[in-house]
Amino acid sequence: MMMKPYIQLLRPSNFVITFFSIGVASLLSGGTGAQWAAIAGAACSGAFIGAGGMVVNDVLDIDIDKVNKPDRPLANGSVPLEHAKLLYMILNAVGLAFGFLLPPAAQYIALFAVLFIYFYSAVLKRTVLLGNLAVGFMTGLAFLYGGATVGNMDRALLPALFAMLLNVGREIIKDMEDVEGDRRNGAMTLPVKYGLTAGAAAATLFLVSLIGAAVYPFALGMYTWKYFLFVGFGMITVLTYVIYSLWRDASVANLHRLSTIIKYDMIVGLIAIYLG
Repeated sequence: MMMKPYIQLLRPSNFVITFFSIGVASLLSGGTGAQWAAIAGAACSGAFIGAGGMVVNDVLDIDIDKVNKPDRPLANGSVPLEHAKLLYMILNAVGLAFGFLLPPAAQYIALFAVLFIYFYSAVLKRTVLLGNLAVGFMTGLAFLYGGATVGNMDRALLPALFAMLLNVGREIIKDMEDVEGDRRNGAMTLPVKYGLTAGAAAATLFLVSLIGAAVYPFALGMYTWKYFLFVGFGMITVLTYVIYSLWRDASVANLHRLSTIIKYDMIVGLIAIYLG
């Protein structure tokens, strides 16, 4: 039972999604069964580095979380701050250890990711839109990491774009959810500076752009009808609902629900791309 707060700190669902995103990206980029060890190593590396990012984010946001998310392990004191800092270093060390067993391009991406995630958490997160774009970029980078692992990043570019657009939209919605704590602690996010309506408009722009980008490869004959079936009845339908609900109800509870829906909708997108 005492381990539960530490597990919560790692965001297990994000850990699993990152692991499978990199694995699928490697397969989409032409990875074969003979490369299974490298693919598994990359997936573990990205998942541990991503988990480290979750921890350092909570370390640096502890005052904001005491307002927005008082049930978080650091905010409620169930995990000591010093323990969290040590855990952050261990997770990054494990992630880099796996990463340094991969090809040089993947090694550079792993090291860059560790440095950039810290820079995001310490600086970019509290800026208008730049923090949101940084998260989207890092999500897309996970797909490029999979491509670099098997020596073919070109085929990971389109999935990376999808992931980036999806997560920028989600991050803006999360900023709308956290606006009260961010305002109290001087985090100048887009909803804090320009209001919830501007936040909803920006999130809608990115999600609509994703819908257009998702249809594009099918229209050009790059992906099969199986892809379009999953995208049309899975991702696009869900995103259309999210946009509708976002404008209808901007309560904290609904914003949290919508950000969770978007996170799991990414799995639908991965399935669609893999089948296509």
